[in-house]
Amino acid sequence: MPDKGDLMKRILAALALIAVLAAKPAAALDCPSPYLCVLNGSWAADGTAFGKPARVTMRWQATLGGKFARIDYRIEPKAKGEAFEGTGYYRPLKGNAYDGAWFDTQGAMHPLKATFTGASLTTYWGVKGKTYGRTVYKLVGAHDQVEVVDAILDKKGVWREFSRNTLTKAE
Repeated sequence: MPDKGDLMKRILAALALIAVLAAKPAAALDCPSPYLCVLNGSWAADGTAFGKPARVTMRWQATLGGKFARIDYRIEPKAKGEAFEGTGYYRPLKGNAYDGAWFDTQGAMHPLKATFTGASLTTYWGVKGKTYGRTVYKLVGAHDQVEVVDAILDKKGVWREFSRNTLTKAE
């Protein structure tokens, strides 16, 4: 028969084993990178896009087990016209780099390459020599606003801005 000290050790070991087995598994991160965590949530602005007044909204969230960040972006014209919608998936790479893909209501599918520097996420989308653009998401204020600037590279190699809006966090 074991002594009281040995019995107490066995009881404590059994309790520790039960605690480990009952513990919840580690949860996935809320988002794949600290910067994209700051972007998580819904954002909105009344501004302009494609030279016309529009309501611009975006929502960032972690998806697919926290392996990707997803952006849903929408431009709704104030006057008659069809809304533009797109969804992008960002996959974190080493350092402050990302790759991914963009899909939108114009039927476009673009590869994404992005980097985070300071308070800006700069995304290049499309293919050089075809449709090639750049979107910069820059945190402003107390990180409760994001300036989003979209531009496209023209045939002469000049960036042409087509949308600039400062969105405020809606949630």
